[in-house]
Amino acid sequence: MTPGTRDHDRVRELLGREPRGRYEIVVRDPAGDPVVIRNAPLLDDGTPMPTRFWLVAPDEIRRIGRLEAAGGVDDAERAVDPTALAEAHVRYADERDAAMPPDHDGPRPSGGVGGTRRGVKCLHAHWAWHLAGGDDPVGRWIERQLAADDARPGECTVDVAADTTTVGTGAAEHRMPWGYRNLTDRWLRADDPPRPDALTNALGTLDDHLDDAIRLHPEIEAAREWTFAGPTISSLAALEAGFDVPPGVVAYERIAAEEVFRLVATETDADRALNPGLPSHHVEFIVATSCIVQACMRRFHLDVVGLRVAAPG
Repeated sequence: MTPGTRDHDRVRELLGREPRGRYEIVVRDPAGDPVVIRNAPLLDDGTPMPTRFWLVAPDEIRRIGRLEAAGGVDDAERAVDPTALAEAHVRYADERDAAMPPDHDGPRPSGGVGGTRRGVKCLHAHWAWHLAGGDDPVGRWIERQLAADDARPGECTVDVAADTTTVGTGAAEHRMPWGYRNLTDRWLRADDPPRPDALTNALGTLDDHLDDAIRLHPEIEAAREWTFAGPTISSLAALEAGFDVPPGVVAYERIAAEEVFRLVATETDADRALNPGLPSHHVEFIVATSCIVQACMRRFHLDVVGLRVAAPG
């Protein structure tokens, strides 16, 4: 049941640890890389292993992780007929239990998909079983969700210029009449640091224009990935990192974005100038830049975006 050395090394790499029991690779991608392994019902030390089918492919793990993060576990449980789901748990358990050693008299694995007897616990386990050919209504639901997600526009680019911000997916483009300079001049320059009501007004202005973008180009709201570009975006990435960032796209997570926004919005220009990584010529514009990124992340419920760092010169 244990694969050859090359496959075993690859599974160990994908898991990030040594497998603790026997297994076989039951699904591979077109290049032959492991996607799903089928575990023995007992680990090498005799511990019961309830999860028969295990997802190991990084891309598939990320896809299902995004679906779970968007509330997919609860959505699946609401969408799937409870009787059909209960029957699937029984089928899963029966297949696993049939592989138990006939002379085993110790603890046995229990539950169905993901080790649970009812409801939905883990979409990764359901998807692994579905890919391996399991008769699973949750797996079929996941397949429909992923197909709908794949049909969405791939990337939305937000180009932040001095007096405009352009939001576009390639098929649709919307230009807002606010950029890092005129947003600063209109709302953020009068007080140092800006007053809370001025920040609220700046964010509200941007939100109004993002509503216009959705009304005129609904496909923008459906974009899966967002990347921000522009001279001050490079500075925002350097500010968050605390040092100059090499050219390319860096991930900017919501928690970090909120922290950076609170920091720059409550500092004076003089204090802001002391931040490592922040170029001096963008000190006065970094609050407006952060406002633009924040407005988009909040309006479109984005957990992570990309900041495109331009090459110097």
